[in-house]
Amino acid sequence: MKRTNVVTAMSDDAPKPFKRLIKKLTIENLWLYVLRYMITKNEPIKAYEVVRYIRNTLPYKPATVTVYTVIYRLSREGLVNQVKTDGETLYKISEKGRKTFINAINFIRYILDLLGKDV
Repeated sequence: MKRTNVVTAMSDDAPKPFKRLIKKLTIENLWLYVLRYMITKNEPIKAYEVVRYIRNTLPYKPATVTVYTVIYRLSREGLVNQVKTDGETLYKISEKGRKTFINAINFIRYILDLLGKDV
């Protein structure tokens, strides 16, 4: 489903369960989008770059502090490494983060296979 279709589907008359699903797969799982962007970049990046990416990718526009909080938590859990460069803190996905992301994507594929059978 294209982004424009998702935004249209989230209109005021969309069923509440569908709206909740979109929220849970986006805002409530921002960590997946953060790690995905870090995998794509494959170099240390500023937290604000991640904010811009997420705002341009998701149908929701999360607050900057929300994205920063996700990055800090990922760092505390060892899924993201902090890299200090010229007085700036940059972030890069760790090997543990990469493995966790792959496991999450495989789980999502498994769920999609379960839900998509005979449809």
